[in-house]
Amino acid sequence: MSGRRNTSSPESPRGFRRGLVLFQRLLGRGALAGIAMVLVALMGATAASAYWTAAGTGSTTAAVGTLAPPTNVTVPANSTSSVPVAWTASAGPTVPTGYYVTRITGATSMPACGSSPAALITGTSCTDSSAPEGTHSYVVTAVHRSWTAVSAASGNVLVWSMQSATFTVQPANVVAGQTLPAVKVAVRTVDLLPVMSARVTLAIGNNPGGGTLSGTVTADTDMTGVATFSGLSINKAGSGYTLTASSPGVAGAVSAPFTVTAAAASRLVVAGPASGTASATATVGPFTVQRQDSFGNPVTAGSTEVTLASNSAGTRVFAATAGGAPLTKVTIPAGAASASFFYGDTKAGSPVITGAATGLGQATAQVSVTAAAAAKLVFGQQPTNTAKGQRITPVTVLVVDQFDNPQTTSVASVTMDKTVKQGNLGGTLVQNAVAGVATFSDLTINPAGVHTLIATSPGLGSVTSAEFTSGG
Repeated sequence: MSGRRNTSSPESPRGFRRGLVLFQRLLGRGALAGIAMVLVALMGATAASAYWTAAGTGSTTAAVGTLAPPTNVTVPANSTSSVPVAWTASAGPTVPTGYYVTRITGATSMPACGSSPAALITGTSCTDSSAPEGTHSYVVTAVHRSWTAVSAASGNVLVWSMQSATFTVQPANVVAGQTLPAVKVAVRTVDLLPVMSARVTLAIGNNPGGGTLSGTVTADTDMTGVATFSGLSINKAGSGYTLTASSPGVAGAVSAPFTVTAAAASRLVVAGPASGTASATATVGPFTVQRQDSFGNPVTAGSTEVTLASNSAGTRVFAATAGGAPLTKVTIPAGAASASFFYGDTKAGSPVITGAATGLGQATAQVSVTAAAAAKLVFGQQPTNTAKGQRITPVTVLVVDQFDNPQTTSVASVTMDKTVKQGNLGGTLVQNAVAGVATFSDLTINPAGVHTLIATSPGLGSVTSAEFTSGG
């Protein structure tokens, strides 16, 4: 017995001790081999664990793990046959190899999103692109090796196969800015069943007036599958407007054409050329004076008399045609939105033209009037009294048009002389105009007496200065 360890109690009967020794031998050969196989299998799957004691040999342990199910499986309340499904990944130390999705319809379960235990999804969302009409929910199963963990079911999604949207109440003719009568759009399935809670959006299709659609342009269908739009308006007049209706998964619908007419006239607008030359007749134009509603739409209803005016200090004139008979008023006739006129002004500058009408206020336009062609000379700075032989204070001669407007582009040559032939006029007697002004800054004159100067230029004639004296 010296080479063996006694695993039985000393008080045991001899037969019992023999049986125990036999059990140990069996355990050490066959049974221990079986336990080892179990251990190998359990250690290969990370989610398993075990603890045991082998008589006479000690103890060992294996790691324990669990596979958590995915959570928060979500789907929309309504969808076409392509249903988006999303979920939160499994939590915990055991990371799934992937997931597969199952669609549940009543008591029937079907694979969804093209997934299966053999075709896993590695992300946390997918699209079930072949869902039939009806009410469905979804579960997502996490997979790790041979382990699986199933989520709680999602909420219900109502799936329909929408076929079309149809205007059941068409838009009617309306005044610009005013509310359209309620427009209605029906959404139907391929079986012509009403689709509830479908989001419908309206927009302008054909837009002859360049208008903007205002109001709430989106609405959901009711229990009868109809979306109602009751607060729409369009701001620009035009004939042949259409509306379009769209909804996800539905072919768009186009309304019947309708007309938006201008609202009542509320203002005038004057527009015309930005510039012209000085004239005693109305040659600048044509200008237009137009009546409009508050949205800028031309208004053709009724007849409007417009009074014309200008703030120019010159002689100003209005006419119906270029060079025509002067007038002070024009009339916008019924059936037209505007009237035209021409303007003339003898003074260069930037006068403001005004058109005014009872009930419509007044409108203005600014025009730039430039000098006409150079026509004559005038003294700008006259000569002043001076001592004999002393320089005269600088004298300037201006090139002007026929209305005395400075011709600021002229470079005419101007010659200075004295009208009294006795004596001598000294200094530079010929100067070229700069921006229409010829300056003589070094003139002297003798003998003493009363004098005048005379300036001349080819094509512009001559001009005589005021009298001045030179001392003795």
